[in-house]
Amino acid sequence: MCAPLLSVGHEAEWAQINREEQEQLRASNMALTPAQRLTVGQSLSQQAVSLMVAGYRAGLVPERALWT
Repeated sequence: MCAPLLSVGHEAEWAQINREEQEQLRASNMALTPAQRLTVGQSLSQQAVSLMVAGYRAGLVPERALWT
């Protein structure tokens, strides 16, 4: 029986998986046009603001964080 990949001793496998994922992400990012990069960046910015507002509403972020 094989040990689960999340168990101790599989660091090398995880390092390889992480390298492959990083290379795939890099390749997909390099294939984007400038307009597509702008769209992705705007979407990520909107997600970040939404997360910060949710944190503020939950009492996890000080109010001044919304206006800086």
